[in-house]
Amino acid sequence: MISKWPFWLLVSLLLFLAGSAPLAQSPSSVSIYSIWIRLSLRGMNQAEIESLMRNMAPKNIGEVKKRLRETVISNLKARKIPELFLASRDSDDLKSVLISIETELRFVGLQNDEDLKQMIKNKLGIPLNRL
Repeated sequence: MISKWPFWLLVSLLLFLAGSAPLAQSPSSVSIYSIWIRLSLRGMNQAEIESLMRNMAPKNIGEVKKRLRETVISNLKARKIPELFLASRDSDDLKSVLISIETELRFVGLQNDEDLKQMIKNKLGIPLNRL
């Protein structure tokens, strides 16, 4: 016959571990980043996302925006957008480059972020006065 003692020990250990888990924590910047991306993929723009996140720490939101900006810059470099911009010969080529950048901005939900537009101008050499 199996002793009931190990069973109760296991049950009490599980209850202790379940009770010692933190109940409420502020979300980290990593989870805010994933939330931001999910909302942007659902079609929300920057103003809507910021409105939903208005109760979160401004420092975390700032870190997320910084990470998103760096992601956009690296994605545009990987797609060779600066080279396409320099090689553009007519308005259709230029329009294609601008549409690619605009799509990337919409993808991360930073359509209205002036800091990102300035980064694109400074780091990639593409002025975005049309967006």
